Amino acid sequence: MKRLVAGALWFYSFWYLGSVVSSLLGIPDLLGPIVGVAAGMIVGLDPRHIIWRRPSATAEAAPA
Repeated sequence: MKRLVAGALWFYSFWYLGSVVSSLLGIPDLLGPIVGVAAGMIVGLDPRHIIWRRPSATAEAAPA
């Protein structure tokens, strides 16, 4: 759930940033969605497991 929300927020924020940059530089508006999708996919999928680390095997609860 955290990945989905974080990916959506990064997507929206980078889409907005790309749109602002494209309007300031006078380049086509396609920059916003491209940058937004790239940022959302990188944060959401995290292919190198830098952002979303898997729990270690030692973090399991001890039996009571």
